[in-house]
Amino acid sequence: MIDRKTGQRILVHIDELYGPYIRVSTFEDGGALEDLLDEKFFVLYWKGTHDDLKDAGGNEYFFGGAADPVKLQAILDSIDFD
Repeated sequence: MIDRKTGQRILVHIDELYGPYIRVSTFEDGGALEDLLDEKFFVLYWKGTHDDLKDAGGNEYFFGGAADPVKLQAILDSIDFD
């Protein structure tokens, strides 16, 4: 998945406490991603908003310590909104 605001590939990061997470810059990308995670991939997540993402409505998506970051990255890489 490419972040349409930054033009960069969305990468899975690891938080020491919350496990794998990603950052999505815009409300539009986040909404489309949520639809796919909920309806196609059945991936559980929770989201939070970091200060540097607020202007465009972006969010951070956390998947929990039991989530497999390699599988998450494969799912993200399969997503193309173009």
